[in-house]
Amino acid sequence: MKSKKPTPSSCDVHRLVCPECGHNHRFIEVMAEEVHLVDGNFNYIRLLEGIVDHYICGECAASFEVKEAVNS
Repeated sequence: MKSKKPTPSSCDVHRLVCPECGHNHRFIEVMAEEVHLVDGNFNYIRLLEGIVDHYICGECAASFEVKEAVNS
């Protein structure tokens, strides 16, 4: 029986890679703007829209914009 080769998902095709150290595992995403859905008591329900400002590398703490770090 032949095994199927996995096809790359959109997450596999575009990955964050730190332009300073090459790290590609964990990052801090810093938002420029967020729009949340809340209830009448101001309790957070979910994120409706978010605009990313920049990322911070979880390894070396370099700060960069996504266009500098997407590896495709």
